[in-house]
Amino acid sequence: MAFQQSVGTYRGVGQVGHPASTSPIIAAAGGPGAFKTASAGVTIGTFVFRDATDPKIVTNVAPAADSKAIGFIQNLGQATIDYGKSASMLIRGGVEVSPKVAGDFWVESKTVATVGQKVFASVTDGSIATDASGATVTGHVETDWYVSQGAAVGDLVIISSWSKA
Repeated sequence: MAFQQSVGTYRGVGQVGHPASTSPIIAAAGGPGAFKTASAGVTIGTFVFRDATDPKIVTNVAPAADSKAIGFIQNLGQATIDYGKSASMLIRGGVEVSPKVAGDFWVESKTVATVGQKVFASVTDGSIATDASGATVTGHVETDWYVSQGAAVGDLVIISSWSKA
């Protein structure tokens, strides 16, 4: 494990995958035990897709280029930190998860995010990019979510299913 090298002057605004407001958070329908992670696991703070062979399995990899993301993986502290590592956002395979279809969450975007843009999910890893509604973002599918607080690449952004501007 690495020793801490620096201390920030200001407190962080949020953490990836954590709620960004007190707006309601709604999980994908399916009931208890409805969704489990694929054998490779899923990453917190990303979107997931239904597995092509079992609709109760979710994965960060879309089964087809035009697949719709089922929901967002909220940070509920369920990642497993492997031996010799100091951090992880990976939820191991076979774990029950509850993809979120509504709420406001802190995320990292691979693109500059501005208020009102749509959120796009990568079909290869569920990560997030942003662009105008109806735009074509290579390797991504448009979601029902919007940017409600923008930021630069790598900074924390708020995405929302409630606020569209």
